[in-house]
Amino acid sequence: MFNKKIAVLMGGISSEREISIKTGEAIYNALIKKGYDAIKIDVDKNFLKNLYNYKFDIAFIALHGKFGEDGIMQGILEFAKIPYTGTSVMGSAVSMNKIITKRIFQALGILTPKFWLEKGDEIEFPVVVKPVAEGSTLGISIVNQEKDLSKAIDEAKKFSDKIFFEEYIKGQEITVSVLCGRALPVIEIRPKKGFYDYESKYNKGMTEYIIPAQIDKEVEDRVKYESELIFKELNCRGAIRVDFIVKDNNAYALEVNTIPGMTPTSLLPKAANYIGLSFEDVVEEILKDARL
Repeated sequence: MFNKKIAVLMGGISSEREISIKTGEAIYNALIKKGYDAIKIDVDKNFLKNLYNYKFDIAFIALHGKFGEDGIMQGILEFAKIPYTGTSVMGSAVSMNKIITKRIFQALGILTPKFWLEKGDEIEFPVVVKPVAEGSTLGISIVNQEKDLSKAIDEAKKFSDKIFFEEYIKGQEITVSVLCGRALPVIEIRPKKGFYDYESKYNKGMTEYIIPAQIDKEVEDRVKYESELIFKELNCRGAIRVDFIVKDNNAYALEVNTIPGMTPTSLLPKAANYIGLSFEDVVEEILKDARL
């Protein structure tokens, strides 16, 4: 691929634009360091109009959230017959929708917290209010009593037209990165305050990361197996990350990220580094898995 021009698609128009720019910059620098011919493209509303003027051979998608991680950009690139990194159109679209993802977990026999689609008496408190299609924990609230539910719903609807209510399970937060079909070491996430929200994710010193996670070997093996199974069943490529909550040696799958963050505080590079893979190595592995 050294004779191919690689375009790092970054920025975008979602609420995760700022993080996407950090991810894209890091990926671009890694490609240059590895000797690839790379360019950066800040994806804006004129991207489609200018697509054929950019003249690149492979797209490295570093876009998070809507219009980048949800299958739309993947569909555009397939129509233009441009190979791209990451998961297919179908896998991207499915993974972005947390309700569909949870139904797939259930079909695969993977535990996932209970959930409700409508506000009603059957909701059990505390409950987590989530946008159906958003990342970086944006719009997510933990609600302890019904009187606070309306405020949480309004917050979630800032990021997605559809929302849902998920059973709150207090336990160990862990995540499993899968690189080209192989699960990397499990990371335990310990926020220093509250839950693992946007601030805890992207500000250094706000969260402690334990590698490998302090969980039973049986649980570790199971979440690795389930993450690799999800990778396969959703027709994923490159790298994904699957988030879990562990309580009483049961691991509950929460969601799938098909374009994991690649910033200095991101989880995928941490897991890869633990087994001797540099940031540049990870970027190169993802690039090598690019296709139509």
